[in-house]
Amino acid sequence: MLIVALTACQPRTSRWVELENRTSETVSVKWLGDTTAGRQVPPGESTRIAVVSGACLHVGAEDVLVADTVSGRRFTFGPPACKGGKWTLPTS
Repeated sequence: MLIVALTACQPRTSRWVELENRTSETVSVKWLGDTTAGRQVPPGESTRIAVVSGACLHVGAEDVLVADTVSGRRFTFGPPACKGGKWTLPTS
């Protein structure tokens, strides 16, 4: 029996953006220009957003992450968000 693994079909995650939400609201985080719903991060929680080696996760997305609150505030990270790093949303 021959088993072949095609790892080239799956992009390798080489970096992360570490997000810490210090606001008092849940934020919706996504790549700028992405039309799908973002990842929800409640107040006081953290998450890791994967960045694919050599490019952003979403083809055509700008190299900027955005976090939107229900009250209408917007926070941005980048460019270059694709290089990874730590992003802390402020308390006020």
